[in-house]
Amino acid sequence: MRKQVNDFLRKSLTNYKKEIIMKVGIQMFSVKQEMAKDPVATMRKVAEIGYKYWETCELFGAECDYNYGLCMPADEGRALIDELGVKIIGCHISNDCMADNATLEKFLDYQAAVGCENPGLAMDFFPDMDYIKNFAANLNRVGQMCKDRGMGFHYHNHFHEFQKIDGKYVIDWILELTDPMLVDFELDTFWAMRGGVDPVAMIERYKDRLVMLHQKDFARDADQQINLFDGVVDPNVPVTMDDFRKSSMNCFTEVGTGIMDIQGIIDAANNEGIKYITLEQDYTKRGEFESIAMSMDAFKKYKGVEWD
Repeated sequence: MRKQVNDFLRKSLTNYKKEIIMKVGIQMFSVKQEMAKDPVATMRKVAEIGYKYWETCELFGAECDYNYGLCMPADEGRALIDELGVKIIGCHISNDCMADNATLEKFLDYQAAVGCENPGLAMDFFPDMDYIKNFAANLNRVGQMCKDRGMGFHYHNHFHEFQKIDGKYVIDWILELTDPMLVDFELDTFWAMRGGVDPVAMIERYKDRLVMLHQKDFARDADQQINLFDGVVDPNVPVTMDDFRKSSMNCFTEVGTGIMDIQGIIDAANNEGIKYITLEQDYTKRGEFESIAMSMDAFKKYKGVEWD
């Protein structure tokens, strides 16, 4: 009898996962230059283009009061996103913010006040196993701070988390050493591919920890090979920021204009019940509004996503 009940529950959960359709979102880093010039006008334009699920971020190097993603007091920010019909699904935290507890407390209080679902750390570098262990402990600490405020918390990858240290990918160590009740994972499919792995395979590998995806595309006329560990960055030496900067800006392009199997990524993610596929256009040769509009138009041509 117990086996029959378990089989029924497992089948029901599988069917529930397959019924979920991902929402298209945007990481506001995609419009960082426009945000620095006029945050309110930029946010109105992003909503007008059709993005209603937002990850926000600090504006690095910009002089912006309340630099927690919306550049305004929390009550004003909450009023604006309510007016625009927007949901804040995440916000990227900098290492500097995480390093100072008082700053971090203010940052997280702000995110809770504007209704953020799941803040996260965008990047770090990993010189050795001792660093990874301490890093994981710190992620658990911040994850608990987020949980205490009714939010989740995640780590977001670039290519170098798919470098191996002591026989495992760095991201595998991070997820193994963090509490799954406190730390989620946001898979950036472009950067995973640049780390030499298949994004679809990584969705299956990390399905139990994935909270959302980041999506852009890899340019057809890129001036580097896809895998950065294939001749651009030494896979046997811990990656540094200097190594990271070896990644060419000419490899970025808008969704649907490059070579990535985005429909396959969407299908795999929907099969695992992942809630959001979020545009993060790190760099564009176009104007930022033109760029994100192109990607939204492309998303509307794929099956298995919605944006309302």
